[in-house]
Amino acid sequence: MQTLNIRQKLHQYIDHGDEKLLKMMFALAKEYNEDDVDYIFTDEDIKVFDQRREKRLSGESETYSWQDAKSMITRKKPL
Repeated sequence: MQTLNIRQKLHQYIDHGDEKLLKMMFALAKEYNEDDVDYIFTDEDIKVFDQRREKRLSGESETYSWQDAKSMITRKKPL
């Protein structure tokens, strides 16, 4: 599909879209056009990351395989 066709189709969706669709498309466009794409972590964020890392390395917390995580997310495996 060419850019012109995509643009026309999007305009049709916008013209006939409900509030939920319009808010979603607006949020997507706004995020896409933001100049500040770098994330800046605060000292508190870094402290939390370090604490989580220490728990993982000490064996206090656990990780999951992709299949386990996917099963938990889709509720196919009890938490």
